[in-house]
Amino acid sequence: MSPFLSKSDFKIAQSCAAKLYFKKNGFPTSKEDNEYLLMLADGGYMIGTMAQLLFEGGFEIKTDNGTEFAIKETEQYLEQETVTLFEPAIEIDHMLVRVDILQKEKNVIRLIEVKSKSFDSIEFLAASQNNKKYFELAEWKEYIEDIAFQKHVLQKKFPGAKIEAYLMMPDKAKTTPIEGLIDWFQLQSTETVGKTKFRKTEVVFSGNVDELRKGHILEMVNVDVYVDKIMTMIAGNAQIYLKALQTNTKIDVPIETSCSKCEFTETNTDFATSGFQQCWGRLADVKPHLFELAQLGNFNRSKEKYIDTLIKQGKVNLNDMPLEAIENKYSNRPYYQITKKHEFLLNEITEEIKSIRYPLFFIDFETSQMAIPYHAGMRPYGKVVFQWSCHVIEREGQEPKHHEWLNTVDKYPNFEFAKALRNLLGERGTIMIWSPYENTILKDISSSFETMDFSDVELKAWLQRTIRYSKEEDSRIIDLHELAKRYYFHPKMGGRTSIKVTLPAVLAASKSEKIKKYLVEMGLYRVTENNEIIDPYKQLPKLELDGEVLDVSNGTDAMMAYQEMLYGKSKANTSIKSVYENMLLQYCKLDTLAMVIVWEHWISFLKQRAA
Repeated sequence: MSPFLSKSDFKIAQSCAAKLYFKKNGFPTSKEDNEYLLMLADGGYMIGTMAQLLFEGGFEIKTDNGTEFAIKETEQYLEQETVTLFEPAIEIDHMLVRVDILQKEKNVIRLIEVKSKSFDSIEFLAASQNNKKYFELAEWKEYIEDIAFQKHVLQKKFPGAKIEAYLMMPDKAKTTPIEGLIDWFQLQSTETVGKTKFRKTEVVFSGNVDELRKGHILEMVNVDVYVDKIMTMIAGNAQIYLKALQTNTKIDVPIETSCSKCEFTETNTDFATSGFQQCWGRLADVKPHLFELAQLGNFNRSKEKYIDTLIKQGKVNLNDMPLEAIENKYSNRPYYQITKKHEFLLNEITEEIKSIRYPLFFIDFETSQMAIPYHAGMRPYGKVVFQWSCHVIEREGQEPKHHEWLNTVDKYPNFEFAKALRNLLGERGTIMIWSPYENTILKDISSSFETMDFSDVELKAWLQRTIRYSKEEDSRIIDLHELAKRYYFHPKMGGRTSIKVTLPAVLAASKSEKIKKYLVEMGLYRVTENNEIIDPYKQLPKLELDGEVLDVSNGTDAMMAYQEMLYGKSKANTSIKSVYENMLLQYCKLDTLAMVIVWEHWISFLKQRAA
């Protein structure tokens, strides 16, 4: 029997037709993330359950007895004149879709696709009033194509029915009146599916359904006008993909810049050649590869289409990039990446830092956001700011002292966060950040007083005095990332300038015993056989949970750890919560220590040059 063309098959084929072959044949991918935590991060499971709860009397079609049974069960239910089904299995001509929510009323079938992607009903209304097509924006393309494929299948299955297509999504224009709404949805992971890391996850609802139906944050929008425009294309592509499935052949597609995002780059004992290598042949393993170029996509968006042109010519070595195309672009980072072989710090940085005043505060924030609001008064994907770390250097030459704050209870933390930060930062000294994000978060907190019905005149005034509202104004805040982009380079950085890249580069260049001491005190100093310092971010503590090794070594990890700690399946386990707390504290502390290390390296560099 030929394999089905499913929703996920169609979606991946739309992104790259060659990937359909790789997916169906089980080629390994680089997407080895813990799927449970990824779904927790955007609330996909919870949004799906919330949507179902809004439809009274619906019946869920399960696949416990196999796909064929689910298809037959769906067909039996659809013999009824009126019915609401969750996850019905619709199959025709080897195309199979599991519809999120299907409503049948006589001859009308409503196809409702539930997404955790945010939607703004106010912006949608404004676009409609100005004759603009909200869902024709590029960010909605894959969602409209997804639901169009489902509508195509339903039209073939029920040619006499009227099929209506809807998207149901969290509406950022809505606030919830329900405190702790997210806590009404309990995640429970069950068995692992096949050889993958994906765990089937169920959501147990423990709240009040009537209150939910009054205070939910979802919006359902008819998208037929967008879907119908592309139905001919969708039907044609579906036939192409079905033919490829029936013969188990790879659809040939041109190699181009978009291949840089291909996930089929891995090999294993079953697949000695990756999917990427199958497409690219001898060009796949060129070193250094053109795909390592900083700002790759931006260069290809120019009218010259530099990257695609080079690929067509078979020139995919990084050094094949014409220097005249990259010089004086993007703070010259791509140019340095190709032409510079040694570390340097431009003298112009001295002008930028001459205004600093001690004490120096090196700060880093961690935030979390979910589709379902955490607290009453919040909107979908509203941020909670749950952690800060700060290293303070009181006077030049003094060692840094560390301070930290972490919310560990289920309450709205933003204002307590800001109060604790104000108590440390006060009114004097220079605040060091690595990216504008921290400044943006302070703005968000300042603007949320009214919406969250909170009053603290002194705190709001302090925030407004501290926030940097424009690059031109005098401010206590200095963005070290901007300085790194413009003035500092090390070959290990390539074209990148994140703190996660800059720290290992500085450690490779530094001989400072003081910096070594800082890492030793955190338990993050180890060297290789060649006496090279191992990246401290790779040494952060890990947690083994349900057979998975979890760590917190970037901002996304921190967000997911916080959500798991307070709202996930481990929230009642105090010992696991304690481990998560320690992981969060260590990670955020390293971020600000990394800034200190980079800063002290720069100052040492300048002093040696002046000597």
